[in-house]
Amino acid sequence: MKVILWKDTKKNMDLLEEHGRVSYAVDFPVDESIEEAYISTDKKKVSFRAKILEKREYEPASAKVEGTRKKSAQKGQKAEDLIMKKKTGLKTILVLDSLEKLTPPIPASDFNLGRNKIPSVDTFYEAELDKVIITHKVKYSEDIAPAVSALIHKEMEKGVVLPLSIAETLVKIKKDKGDEFFKKILKRVESELEARQIDPFEAVGIIAAQSIGEPGTQMTMRTFHYAGVKEVDVTLGLPRLIEIVDARRTPSTPSMDIFLKDEYAKDDEAVSRVIKEIENTSIIDVADIITDTDEMTVNIRPNKKLMDRRRINIQDIMEALDGIKLTTIIQNENGDIEVKAQQESYKRLYQLQEQLKVVNIKGLPGIRRAVAVKERDGKYKLQTQGSNLKQVLEIEEVDAVKTTTNDIVEIANVLGIEAARNAILKESRDTLKEQSLDVDERHLMVVADMMTFEGQVRAVGRQGISGKKSSVLARAAFEITVKHLMRAGIIGETDSLTGVAENIIVGQPITLGTGAVDLIYKGYKPDKGE
Repeated sequence: MKVILWKDTKKNMDLLEEHGRVSYAVDFPVDESIEEAYISTDKKKVSFRAKILEKREYEPASAKVEGTRKKSAQKGQKAEDLIMKKKTGLKTILVLDSLEKLTPPIPASDFNLGRNKIPSVDTFYEAELDKVIITHKVKYSEDIAPAVSALIHKEMEKGVVLPLSIAETLVKIKKDKGDEFFKKILKRVESELEARQIDPFEAVGIIAAQSIGEPGTQMTMRTFHYAGVKEVDVTLGLPRLIEIVDARRTPSTPSMDIFLKDEYAKDDEAVSRVIKEIENTSIIDVADIITDTDEMTVNIRPNKKLMDRRRINIQDIMEALDGIKLTTIIQNENGDIEVKAQQESYKRLYQLQEQLKVVNIKGLPGIRRAVAVKERDGKYKLQTQGSNLKQVLEIEEVDAVKTTTNDIVEIANVLGIEAARNAILKESRDTLKEQSLDVDERHLMVVADMMTFEGQVRAVGRQGISGKKSSVLARAAFEITVKHLMRAGIIGETDSLTGVAENIIVGQPITLGTGAVDLIYKGYKPDKGE
């Protein structure tokens, strides 16, 4: 979606917020097709948005409207609120709907100027912004079948919380097998659920740590390769589990599973088109780069086999080279491409050689390789080396619901913290299952919740959860003991001894299980009349 984006002052934004619907005179032209305005006050983040109701050319006479507002109002006419961005050079009047403050602000890099992202908002831009339409879904309870809902409520009256998936299965059993069989199964389900209840004040964190840590020591440290595809690999086993709990900013082997919409999933041509669109290809991937110091030129010798494999032609390379400034580009009769810098020097020749190696011909940044894998149902799934979730989801043929990446931090940035929480759970579960280790999902849920409940993905170690505990002794027991104790002594920090580690250190019962219960006897005081 095309929008207008510009840099403005905080003072002007305060005025726009006060007036609600207002006419705003700006110092740049605005295309008729643009319907939304985005405004930045600090260059890096866009903090305000407004709907453009009308656009017209600015005339100096318009500036007098402010002074004639009272006279117009006395005659029963509604005066226009005109605010000027600056005193001179004004070109357009935008009639803006009430200004909306964006929370959180949108990074300037979310706006595109052609194929390039806008690093900072220094002036005005007619930019592209991918609009996300949010619709309100009907209440989830309205989607539940009446029979399923009735069973859940009936069990709740008995004190049994029945998961929706189990309730749906039980209703189906009742329909297929009859009441007698249904009652036997229901009784078994009730007893199983009761047996799996956690006791009050149970140390679920310690149990989760034991349940994940013990099988984690049995893991083999190895890297898994997709069968027959050497270029695409993904780290599994203990190294992958460490990456997850450490909340690494970038995984050692980022990868994506890209699913296509049903109408494209079996279409060979569509699959090939998507691969060509997403696979990032540089000149060095499809050609040899040879430096000729005698002629002071850099020669690009295309490799026909590699070009066919990456679906690249000579014209694609020539178009990519157009972006290199201060060079002369000539295509020889033998198919080689000769690039010569206008300023001849050995230093410039070396710089040109290195620059040509990384010139992007096509594809999305971050995705170095993409392969199509045919599944049993005949549908294709794309597996990639590298990840770029945001731009992949923008492709028309891609199924945005199923497509995922193993980069948890990227999921948090693109889809939100709840999606990141589910990704931590899925990735850790799949990593353990790949090693044939059976760990209850509830332990993994505890870890996922602890890593994400503050609204961002936090590591378990010193830089995250363990390093930010409120207890001084708990932090000191984990790592860098002297530093924590020295700092606590200097600032006079206190420890309330509410956790496990700190109570063990001082030799008193921990406040969990039976240790969490205090018995108080107040005695019997008879009334004065007795």
